[in-house]
Amino acid sequence: MSRRRLERLLNLTMCLMATSRFLTVSEIGDMVEGYEPGHGGDEHEAFRRMFERDKQYLRDLGIPLETGADSFGDEVGYRIRRDDYALPEILLSPDEAAALALAARLWSTASLAAPAASALRKLAAGGATTSPPPGAPGRAAASAVAPGPAELFGLDGLEPRVDAAEPAFEPCLAAVQARQAVRFPYRKPGEAEPTDRLVEPWGVLSWRGRWYLAGHDRRRDAPRVFRLSRVAGPVRPVGPSGAVRVPDGIDVRAMVTRASSASPDRLRAATLAVRLGAGHALRRRARPVPAAEGGTHADRLGVGADMDLLRISFADVERMARWAAGYGADVVVLDPPDLRAEVVRRLTAAADAAASAAGRPRPPAAVAPADAEQADAEQADAEQADATGPGQRRVDGPAARPRAERRARQEAPSDDRLSRLLALVPWLRARPGVSVDEAAAAFGITPRQLRDDLDLLFLCGLPGGAPGDLIDISYEGGQITVVDPQTLDRPLRLTVDEATALVVAARALADLPGLAGRAAVARAVERVERAIGSRPAEQVRVKLDAPNEVLAVLQRALRERRRVHLRYLVWSRDEVTERDVDPMRLLATDGHWYLEGWCHQAEAVRMFRLDGILGGAAGVRLLEAPAAPPPTARARDTSAGIFTPGPGDLLAVVDLAARARWPADHYPVESTTELPDGGLRMTLYATGTAWLRRLLLGLGGDARVVGPPALATEIHDAARKALTAYDDAPAGWAPTGRPAPAGG
Repeated sequence: MSRRRLERLLNLTMCLMATSRFLTVSEIGDMVEGYEPGHGGDEHEAFRRMFERDKQYLRDLGIPLETGADSFGDEVGYRIRRDDYALPEILLSPDEAAALALAARLWSTASLAAPAASALRKLAAGGATTSPPPGAPGRAAASAVAPGPAELFGLDGLEPRVDAAEPAFEPCLAAVQARQAVRFPYRKPGEAEPTDRLVEPWGVLSWRGRWYLAGHDRRRDAPRVFRLSRVAGPVRPVGPSGAVRVPDGIDVRAMVTRASSASPDRLRAATLAVRLGAGHALRRRARPVPAAEGGTHADRLGVGADMDLLRISFADVERMARWAAGYGADVVVLDPPDLRAEVVRRLTAAADAAASAAGRPRPPAAVAPADAEQADAEQADAEQADATGPGQRRVDGPAARPRAERRARQEAPSDDRLSRLLALVPWLRARPGVSVDEAAAAFGITPRQLRDDLDLLFLCGLPGGAPGDLIDISYEGGQITVVDPQTLDRPLRLTVDEATALVVAARALADLPGLAGRAAVARAVERVERAIGSRPAEQVRVKLDAPNEVLAVLQRALRERRRVHLRYLVWSRDEVTERDVDPMRLLATDGHWYLEGWCHQAEAVRMFRLDGILGGAAGVRLLEAPAAPPPTARARDTSAGIFTPGPGDLLAVVDLAARARWPADHYPVESTTELPDGGLRMTLYATGTAWLRRLLLGLGGDARVVGPPALATEIHDAARKALTAYDDAPAGWAPTGRPAPAGG
């Protein structure tokens, strides 16, 4: 926004707050500095259009412009009632204010982080402090350094993060808040084309790192749950606001968890031969076949002395076959026959698809020139990131979200400057003599930006422009004091978005394990909701990953600053490792908890997904050695995602069939392109090819490697080798993986 418009909007706001009567548009044009109403038709029409834009902008910001007419005139006018504008006094104790400050850190997406930060600034401008009280529980009162909010609540070292990168999130949230129906195209797994949905929204929920919309599907006349990442087009409002009624007793969390975790009616058992030292994820869910039964399988093709016989429960043949086929020759399904046949079908299809792809030229649509340039630029970024310190790009566990999307989130503007200026004046007034550096830090801007804000405020004020009409700010010796704020002595009340972002985050915070001062969090939420007169976050929830015993042990290690020994499954390599790690923090993102620390085996900072620690709490051993990461160890900036590609990583291009689009939503994809048949082309980096090979083998013919050719060859050879272990492989399939010659 231009500086000139900012001045005009500030002047307009103060003018309309300073009057008790309704000012007509013509009066506003004559009184407010920055408008030029003119006398000719074209000039006056331009002024009217400018005012209409400004009026709508102020309303969108939450400023309550009241429309009416005085008794002596018929022309419509405008004013701002100060009681409607100003944030009611919210008296927060230091621990309550600290709870809200800690909660606001939950959001990693600008669309939620910015409103939460704006809400905190307004509360601070109203007199609340976000500094924790001295002598906080759990810390020595004589400590020279006051504890921060995380330490105050016993969460030092824990950093939960929630984002909302799906394009459908904001319009769905707005529809829930407005109680307005929405229409959108939705693609269910396995369907080639999206179907049109008309939904009365009841609530949105973040669960296991994904956002869901729960509501009533009018077309099906039934309650339904929709994962927002599967919304395949724009979300459009339908009908008037306030028309949707949420039935009493609706539990959005229960709806989502039931839809996502429905237990099967009947489980079946599969018998697998698993090579020693392989198939570790399968082994975690399986049990050994009793010795008395093992002999019945000893003569089966592909089952040798280097394989264990395991039994595993499953419900869905296709999912279990995808999992088993992904391990190639390291896992052989012995029974049941339908599962074995499905694995053979997938391996055969994978071999055929890879054989046709290995020698074909790369289609022009694989990576457009602009995408190639972006990939090169991001590769350079990755090399630079590696140069800043060891281990900055590796993560032991898969992550999600397209990298370009994460980058756009990171570069999105974090705040509206007019909103900041409206909060800055009362904030400075409540803290006479505050330093430039302290004020800049409180608002998350640089000292230079703060000085620019002060320079602009010096020029703004009430109509007339005389010295007594302008905002009067003393700025001497690097200290700031507001002498006369004019009408901006109170902060603007919280918007629905701001209150929702803050309250939802605080409620999620209350679910964290080991939280001290839980009552302070509840009191802070209650005070905010009472002040705004509503519960805006009632139908918006965030469910963090459930606490577990591993998290509790690692929290203890962080508190006591002790080294830990981990027995850890590197899922990407199907390898069990033993690690000594100096914990640095526990991070929750994309629905999973991670331990970040200095790994003595790798001699670098590494991240470990907690569900990859084998044996639960028994897989973590606290050592007597103190945790002492070297001075070069730095926590990673994860705002762009957990995984960052490195200079040696493989750039793969894969075409997915319409029914197998889900990998693009589960792995760190660089870019995606829609295909004419409803499929999807995904481009992604891979650190090594082991996990990518497992993925593509399991997908069978639903995935085709576009490039590089070497990857297609690797998939072909792995599928061919795996098929030699099956005596019921397709007729004519020779051990070399090529059809046998006709006629023998």
